[in-house]
Amino acid sequence: MIDCQIGNQHHDYLVLLVRLDCPSIQVVVKLAGPQAVMACPFDRTAMLHRLVAARTTIPMPEVLAVNMSYQTWPWRYLIKMHVPGQEWAVVRPKMSQEDLSGAYQQIGNAVAQLHTIHFPMFGELDVDGSVQGDGLYLAALTQRAQHSIKNAHLSDLFLSALDERRHLFSDVRQASLCHEDLHHYNILFQYRQGQWRLATILDFDKAWAGHHEIDLARLDLWKGMTSNEFWPSYEAICQIEPLYRQRRPIYQLLWCLEYARPTAKHLADTRRLCAELGLPRLERFE
Repeated sequence: MIDCQIGNQHHDYLVLLVRLDCPSIQVVVKLAGPQAVMACPFDRTAMLHRLVAARTTIPMPEVLAVNMSYQTWPWRYLIKMHVPGQEWAVVRPKMSQEDLSGAYQQIGNAVAQLHTIHFPMFGELDVDGSVQGDGLYLAALTQRAQHSIKNAHLSDLFLSALDERRHLFSDVRQASLCHEDLHHYNILFQYRQGQWRLATILDFDKAWAGHHEIDLARLDLWKGMTSNEFWPSYEAICQIEPLYRQRRPIYQLLWCLEYARPTAKHLADTRRLCAELGLPRLERFE
């Protein structure tokens, strides 16, 4: 080993960027102990990396090793090749208008390619790529919300809103790979030969067999993730369904209540969505 840097660190969880000299490569090492707050299903993440690499043109890092047993070391671990690149949040402000146009087209194309990976039913993905649960969309979305929204009051608020609008989801039939975390720091770009190129998409830990609109709704909510150039590129591969705009605030509210951060902007976004859906005004997250 020549060099080692900490990329991320939480209680009983560590991400290392390691440069080796024999062979001369860079790898990412993720370690998670039994007390890690995050689920860290590294074996499932490895399966998803391989699935995306096989079914799309998105560059994906090769998984070199994964182990969930704790038999050799007191950690679960995932080791993968390092893909050099800069986070979208960092490079977007530096790009010219022409560069931005091309980058948004690439993001739209990549997200659409993810959504072409279909499953026979809706639900959580197992380590072998099979889907858990009864396969019905509303049941899978309800279970997802119950697991994601930790606060009981906020969970009840969301589930009541979903139940009142269950008719909007009656035509949802096709399960697709949903990343669920396509934010500014999980999309990387490289500058090569005078052009910005999509380098990879990170962190498939939350991915599931859901409805593709849940990714689109969150991209729509987060600043700088979609543009006029994004949508034609996406729609060249995947169709936008007629009820998307009506279902969008439900998906966006799920994210707001899942994270429930007491910042002014997050609370303002949540209040706007509650007003749009005719829900009581939230004074604070509790």
